[in-house]
Amino acid sequence: MANNNTESLNSMLREARSSPITCLVEHIRSTLQKWFYERQKNATECSTVLTPRMENELRMTFETGTRLRAQLLTNNLTQVGISKDVDIVDFFEDTCTCREFQLNRMPCTHATRAACFKGKSLYDLCSPYYTSEYWRGAYSEAIYPVGREVDWVVPSLITFAPILPPLVRRPPGRPPTRRKHSRHESARSSRKCTRCGRLGHNRSTCSNPNVSHVP
Repeated sequence: MANNNTESLNSMLREARSSPITCLVEHIRSTLQKWFYERQKNATECSTVLTPRMENELRMTFETGTRLRAQLLTNNLTQVGISKDVDIVDFFEDTCTCREFQLNRMPCTHATRAACFKGKSLYDLCSPYYTSEYWRGAYSEAIYPVGREVDWVVPSLITFAPILPPLVRRPPGRPPTRRKHSRHESARSSRKCTRCGRLGHNRSTCSNPNVSHVP
């Protein structure tokens, strides 16, 4: 996986990955415990219908939609736009021809303008997953610390099971700590050779002919 969530977790675990497995697991547990408490506190203190981020996004979408003109086609269909750049909002299917409404499950600029034109509530058009109620429910549980080892109840099947090291061959050299960039992802920085002054390599790997010293 190479999404933002995975990269954030890998960055958080960069130093802890060199620790023993028990310390690594405890680091993950304590970090998640802290995150859950902070998000649970923020969700409990939230008084808006939607989460703060989605409330701000809905407000910005509404302000953008006020510049558009709306015209009823049927009881469920509303034409929204200016001149020939128009889209059709269908409140029966909760869709818009721009496809943003059905993809994000949040009213687009056309849907907000059509809803205000018809006197519909914008919150009724939002997915319940964006509400503060679902936000509080996502972090309603607590992550508890691991109990004392003397109190553990471990089945005998696991207690007497032989644990062998994995059958893997560790490659030579130090294991990499940074992720590999994809082919179409630009590198953040490029090395500059102190011998020839060109980019893409360093002095120890320079194969260019002898050149004068580059300051």
